[in-house]
Amino acid sequence: MHYRHIIAGAGLAQLALGQVRVDEPLDKRQVSLGGVSVGLVTVTKTVTAPCSATTKAAASTTKATSAASSAAAAASTGVATISKKNLTPNGRKAGLSGFVNIHYYPAFDQLAPYISWYSDYYPNTPDWSGVKGVGMLWGAPGSGCVGVYEDAYNTFQSTYGNGKKAPDIMFGYYEPDCFCTSSSQMSVTSAAANWNSTLAPLSAKGTVLGSPSMCKQYDEDFLTPFKAATAVPWDVTSIHINKPTLSEVQADVDYYWNKYGKPIWVSEFACVHDHPTFLPCTDQTEIVNFINAVVPYLQNHPHVVAYGASNGEGLGTTWPLVDTVTGNLSTTGLAYLNAIKQT
Repeated sequence: MHYRHIIAGAGLAQLALGQVRVDEPLDKRQVSLGGVSVGLVTVTKTVTAPCSATTKAAASTTKATSAASSAAAAASTGVATISKKNLTPNGRKAGLSGFVNIHYYPAFDQLAPYISWYSDYYPNTPDWSGVKGVGMLWGAPGSGCVGVYEDAYNTFQSTYGNGKKAPDIMFGYYEPDCFCTSSSQMSVTSAAANWNSTLAPLSAKGTVLGSPSMCKQYDEDFLTPFKAATAVPWDVTSIHINKPTLSEVQADVDYYWNKYGKPIWVSEFACVHDHPTFLPCTDQTEIVNFINAVVPYLQNHPHVVAYGASNGEGLGTTWPLVDTVTGNLSTTGLAYLNAIKQT
């Protein structure tokens, strides 16, 4: 029930993306961190071997360039702060579960006026065009994804470790209850130990902590023992929803609220027939109807503080929000845009 969060397929040849340019087609394998695309830009050719040392070094360089330029972009746009007393940025719940450098894509510009937050699976997600970047510590020591988790972990330490300024919000580990490389594969013991030493200290500085997100959705059995083993609780429960119907979405949200009683941040949702196997929805009408039912439900739910549509390989060719040829919103992306415009 896990998948790789990348834009699948070729395209974007000779396409100017804001301040950057992609001069050759994006390969569907691209550069990835544990299945998370880093969507390399300002390069003449995308790297196709996932998770190599060269790949991760290039990703870090691109990410650093993006973060360095984000301050100027955000300075005049009134990016909202997030606090434990104000969990919904600017009072707007809608957001985007993206990939590294998604903020350079035309699709992001189309969504930006109507979303308040986005994630790219890195700890130092830059604020951009008035949209709050929400960071994530994807994995940590003890992860089975050796050679994969380290880049994001080291980025976290260099950005926020050793008493450095704390972020407004930080999501915990990415699907530690499922296997590498699409999930961070951590035991409850190692996840809790790293939470206590790495993420928990941020709470005293005011950082809103998001729980680890679960691959197994309402079938998870990870968070209860994890909660018992941690010294500082999470503030919001970060959940992933990969379901085909509104009733199943409701069941997932109800499970987490009834079980943990924390405000819910839907950090990913997508239309997926997830039983008995993981099959993404392929019918465009079904997907549009799903979005039109789910967005108002999440928007109006009193315990949901934020939600964002997902992008990913493993979600087929119909669901992804970004058109791989133009870089603009796909039919699904436009459906999401139209739905959140109504909120």
